[in-house]
Amino acid sequence: MLGFRVAILVSLLSSFHALELTDRGVDRYELEPRLTEHLNRFASASNVEESLNYGQMVVEKSIRAEGAIVGGRDRKINRGGVAYAQLIDGYPTPDTERQDRLAGTVLRASSYFVNRYCASWAIPSYECGLFLSGIALPESSPLYARCRSLIEAKEHNDQYRRLLPAVYDDGIYSFRRSVTGQELPSARVVSSKFHSRTGADDNDPGRHTAALVQWSQFIEHDLAKTTVQTMHDGADIECCTMEHGPLLPRYRHPAACAPIPVPVDDPFYREHRATCLNYVRSARSLGDSCQLGPANQLNAATAHLDLSQLYGSTVNESMVQRTHQGGRLRSQQYDSLDYLPDGSASLCVTDEQLETICYSSGDSRVNVNPYVTLLHTLFLRSHNRLAKHLALVAPQHWTDEQLFTVARLVNTRVYRKIVREWLTTITGSGGTRSTLDQDPQPDQTAQQRVSNEFATAAIRFYHTMMPGTVGNVPLQTLFYRPKDLRKRDYFRQLIDSVLHQSAMALDTAYVDEVAHLLFGSVSRQIGLDVLALDIQRGRDHGLARYVDYYALCNGGDRIDDWNQLESVMRPDDLAILRSTYARVEDVDLIVGGVAERPKATAAGVGAIVGPTFSCLIREQIERSLTEEKGQAGAEIDVLVDGMLKDYGAARFMCDTAPVDRVQRDIFRLPSPVDNPSLDCSQLPSLDLTRLVQALDVAAGGWPQLRRRMDHASA
Repeated sequence: MLGFRVAILVSLLSSFHALELTDRGVDRYELEPRLTEHLNRFASASNVEESLNYGQMVVEKSIRAEGAIVGGRDRKINRGGVAYAQLIDGYPTPDTERQDRLAGTVLRASSYFVNRYCASWAIPSYECGLFLSGIALPESSPLYARCRSLIEAKEHNDQYRRLLPAVYDDGIYSFRRSVTGQELPSARVVSSKFHSRTGADDNDPGRHTAALVQWSQFIEHDLAKTTVQTMHDGADIECCTMEHGPLLPRYRHPAACAPIPVPVDDPFYREHRATCLNYVRSARSLGDSCQLGPANQLNAATAHLDLSQLYGSTVNESMVQRTHQGGRLRSQQYDSLDYLPDGSASLCVTDEQLETICYSSGDSRVNVNPYVTLLHTLFLRSHNRLAKHLALVAPQHWTDEQLFTVARLVNTRVYRKIVREWLTTITGSGGTRSTLDQDPQPDQTAQQRVSNEFATAAIRFYHTMMPGTVGNVPLQTLFYRPKDLRKRDYFRQLIDSVLHQSAMALDTAYVDEVAHLLFGSVSRQIGLDVLALDIQRGRDHGLARYVDYYALCNGGDRIDDWNQLESVMRPDDLAILRSTYARVEDVDLIVGGVAERPKATAAGVGAIVGPTFSCLIREQIERSLTEEKGQAGAEIDVLVDGMLKDYGAARFMCDTAPVDRVQRDIFRLPSPVDNPSLDCSQLPSLDLTRLVQALDVAAGGWPQLRRRMDHASA
């Protein structure tokens, strides 16, 4: 019997091409037919049911273990600690918690299937996981009914899509390993090599303004919000002590915790005897079809460029933001100007040494730093300004709902127009559409989602450009500790910083405020490392390797030797990568992406980011912009596009901020030669009269618009 089994195994392994990560890249959702046929024999209803039963049993044990964890520490995370700021950053909701818990059960069932049926036949875990992603839960299973109920209750597609299949060591959920079989270097070991590097920036320093950083983070918040896992009773999870030390095993969550180990000789943390950086794994999604397979993560933001960070991602969240009078959003008035309304203190970090005020908007991250808070404020003002103007020019029979809908439409279109300006600055003018020629997931629903690669790596480039101060205020003192924007001098200081303060160059050097002081206590002078967190999150999300995305974005050109990167990266960065990773195939996407030289374009202004991130960013932004064409109807689209033809970021600042002059391109420092400052009176303003007339004359024009916008946000 054993001889027969071995013979079958040898035959199978010789007839299908098993994945060899050392020799070739990650396949795009394809398996050899012979392997699929063989795996189908294992995927019987009884075997899948057996796997699901095992998954439920493991979850029940986990729930009992959580009781001991909660009993051994305070139930609530300290509001003055870094873990609390991380919690706000990935704030879970009851809906995301319910979906994550059920997804966790399905993941454990998938792991059981891999170990029970694939490992025993020496079938690579990657390919087994890829096969399972096409296996739906049996409709007879109680888990299927729970899954369908959760999916049908969702208001928007809240799972990231993938440009390449997930890469987990076990095919399902454990962090990938080096192609040598060893563990990858700690995320902090990798990041510290770059943070400790000395030398001047060589990526055209001083050319771009802090507005570029501000808008990059604001756009990220519109399209991506990765939430964190919680315990089954909703209790928060913490994976390190408040002193950045390791928790005793009995107090550390076995599934959700993936803390970043810090070497005892770390160049910064050794002075603080810190050996642990908190990281709670991201919440997982069920997708839309209740299937087995590798983990994928939840996205609590909408997939549209719809200002959901201002208006909210759901209908209920949007209703909370409104006054329901005159089409306006809630605000507080001071000196006849709109400011964000006060929010719950739970959305800010408590610090006894600082006096803070907490603001409310459509996203829990509104208070993360002054740049983000300011842009929320400006778009709030823009909406209410539009609603007020509409009320003056529209017929008296227009209701609050009509005024709100049209003000939101125009405000969102203004936003998208500026996003196009931002995209040109980031990826260069004269560039072509992303080199990704087709979507690897043909499912139409999947195409409407945000890519995991964009959300988890590519858009995170802006942290390398983050200045260490906002004006003359250290950034460290401002993370989730907002100051009072109603103080006129402070507000003007923020505007001046956005328009005239230089952003850092995009390279692998990060300022201290995000390299090891992120979210940290002002008194202790210690915090987190944003690059280490981004590396860890990429591994948590099962992103493929940098070389795989380089090949995907560069016509299939593969990198299999360090020397091939000499034309792509700076020599000092390449030297660090060589000394840190065992093989070039091990490099994480976020690390390789920020280490690339800026992309050269065929014509016009060059890019800020390198070719791989340029490809991933452009793919997502162009997709989002294209999908949203036609949502308001062809006639309205033509009118709004014409109205905004000459409107841009500079005029937006004039309309919402206390400025009389502004440079033509707000993302670059003013220059009398190629970026002059202009009087606001020289910049075209908006005229809403024709739009109002068209909506009012067209029979049922605005109700149709309302339905389209509701559908677009769903």
